[in-house]
Amino acid sequence: MMKLKWALSALFGSWLMTVGVQAETVNVELQLPVIKSGQYKRPYVAVWVERQGDRRAFSTLAIWYDDKKWLKDIRRWWRKAGRYDKGVDAVTGATRPPGSYRLSWDGKDNEGRALLGDFLLCLEAVREHGNRTLFKQKIRLGDKAQHYTIAAGKELGLVHIKVGD
Repeated sequence: MMKLKWALSALFGSWLMTVGVQAETVNVELQLPVIKSGQYKRPYVAVWVERQGDRRAFSTLAIWYDDKKWLKDIRRWWRKAGRYDKGVDAVTGATRPPGSYRLSWDGKDNEGRALLGDFLLCLEAVREHGNRTLFKQKIRLGDKAQHYTIAAGKELGLVHIKVGD
């Protein structure tokens, strides 16, 4: 009986922490650079959020690809989310040409509750006959507004991240 009371109080307490909390929007602007190559193929790109310290993706924001059989080549995303195939269809799309792209996450869980705490925002790009780039940025929801800039890599250009106002 004591264990049940403790479990219920922990559950109720975590629910209370999110009541009345305003969700913070996370905006991501990413660049796909122009790459001069005779065998250029558009990169496969995944953008997702992991809860700090968890081994799985919490939410996939975008996955851009052409052929599903090559999704496992986006290695980190595949291990964290892709092989579980949960809720990915809603955020999939075709590969994109070089340019600037904007993504947004509402900062809520699957039940629509505002989230608090530390998360990792991850971006991974891989290209046939090309390279792989993986960026990870720690963000905190429920804290003050944050702005981050990640320097360009081989397959991803400059990335700007804005959390909150």
